[in-house]
Parts: sequence; structure tokens; C-alpha cells
Amino acid sequence: MWKSLVSAAALIVVAKPALAETWHVMGATPAELLLMETDTRFVHSNGDVSVWTSSVKVGEKEEPVVKARWEVSCIGDPRIRPQMVIWFDGELKSKDTWLAKSKEPFQPIVPGSRGELTWEYACGKKSWPISVSGSFGEVTGAYANALAKLVNASDEEQVEAK
Repeated sequence: MWKSLVSAAALIVVAKPALAETWHVMGATPAELLLMETDTRFVHSNGDVSVWTSSVKVGEKEEPVVKARWEVSCIGDPRIRPQMVIWFDGELKSKDTWLAKSKEPFQPIVPGSRGELTWEYACGKKSWPISVSGSFGEVTGAYANALAKLVNASDEEQVEAK
């Protein structure tokens, strides 16, 4: 499973030149890495914030990378609405794009969801757990390699314990 994430990260590094973007790790599970890009973070006059997020899914062959642009309400009740979603294939070619035709209605944020993570980081309610930044490929590759090392160390400990 981790080999798939490392392979996806290597593919991203090879397929795309380094861009002037800074991606930060928001969270990860063994199946998915969640990132937020902060260089293009935009604060609207009403206090709402627009940000790009991305997820890299382990073992997903059809659409392993999804990027999305969100608008989050940082004043009042936590709310979020999508602006754009782009799905990429295994070669990081844009496969499909969804663009909000008009302002989608805001939705309440579900506690414990990706939307809550996006709201917390976009609105500055939470600080980055890992200070890794660079292009999307660099961040994904660095974090995938670190996770692979942790998983391998944990696997070795379990084998030794038997």
C-alpha cells in the first residue's frame, strides 16, 4: 500500500516541474494524504477565505489525485462551499473538472470531516502539524517517504515481537 503512495509521489515529481506553490500537510491516513496550498490563499472582503486542497489516494488507479478549491466562512458558524474540483489520472493528466456555475450554497461543516480540517487551517484555527513546504510533488514525496519509513519500522517491530 505504501509503495503505491511512494510511486504516486514519484510520478508527481517526475511528471510536473517544481511550481511556485507551497503545500502543507493537513493530515494523513494509510489510504490518503491531505494537503493545502497556501500561496494563493485569498481573503475576501467579507472575511471568507478561498484555498486549494489536494488529496493523494493510495491504491487508487483511476483518479489518485484530486485538487479542489474551497471557500470557507471564517466568521460566524463554520461553513464551506466548493468552487472547483479537478480529478487527475495516474499520469497526472486532468481527467475531469467540475466548476461551480454560480455560487454554490454554503454547507455546515461536519465535525471530524475534511471540511472541518479545511476550515480550521484556512481560517487559522489550527497550525500546521508538519512544516514541510515546496511544490506539490516535493511535499507529497517527502511525506510519503517519511510515512513509508515509519510503517517499515513499525512492521519490523511487530515481526521482532513475534
